[in-house]
Amino acid sequence: MTEIKTSQILLPEGDTHGQLFYILHEENEQLMNMPFLLGTIRAEFPDAVIRIAEVALDEDTAWLDAGDTEPDESATAQLAPRLAADIKSLEHDIQTGQNIHGVLSEATAVIGVGAAGSLVLGLTLLEQPIAGRLITFGAKFPAYPLELSLDTTVHLLHADRDTAVSSARAREAHERMAQLQADATIDIAMNSAESFSEALIGKMFERLKTCVPLRYWRYAAESESDKEEGRTPPTSLH
Repeated sequence: MTEIKTSQILLPEGDTHGQLFYILHEENEQLMNMPFLLGTIRAEFPDAVIRIAEVALDEDTAWLDAGDTEPDESATAQLAPRLAADIKSLEHDIQTGQNIHGVLSEATAVIGVGAAGSLVLGLTLLEQPIAGRLITFGAKFPAYPLELSLDTTVHLLHADRDTAVSSARAREAHERMAQLQADATIDIAMNSAESFSEALIGKMFERLKTCVPLRYWRYAAESESDKEEGRTPPTSLH
């Protein structure tokens, strides 16, 4: 099972914990734009808790390359338990942070960079959504979900010249999610080889501030229908 370690916890100045930003990246990875990401989170979401975690991707993560070929049934059966175990490990770590800081899943954003982002996208395979937003930079799906709850919004950010993961994989993923009628966005930085760039980090915040999750439209429509039929609408959008 892949090991995940919390490397840093940044708390807001006040006692209110409005959101949880959980950031996952590979162990020993040098991310020059991490300070920019952290500073912008604090500026835009002053009540947010920020947890940074490192994942040690090793030889047990052959699932990372599974999507690059068409594996036979035997290979798929061998990879599935490894991927499931890694996803469960990540889910447990996120839930630990949510419980400690008293933040609900819908107020949680999970951010994954590169290969670690592929593990974050694996969270879409869970039966129950773990976060309101899944955000990845330069990642690809380890496996595609058969369905995706509108309780999770997925934001894919990618450089068109990313050498680690082709931007074509991000476009394919967005098309797959569109077929599932999932809530997902994609932003491709043209003429760039760096997915975790200031430009795409800025685009992430633009999405967070302006992209209204489809679930709100769904609840609004259901509420209007309830009014027309004389039923009591739900008391919370969540």
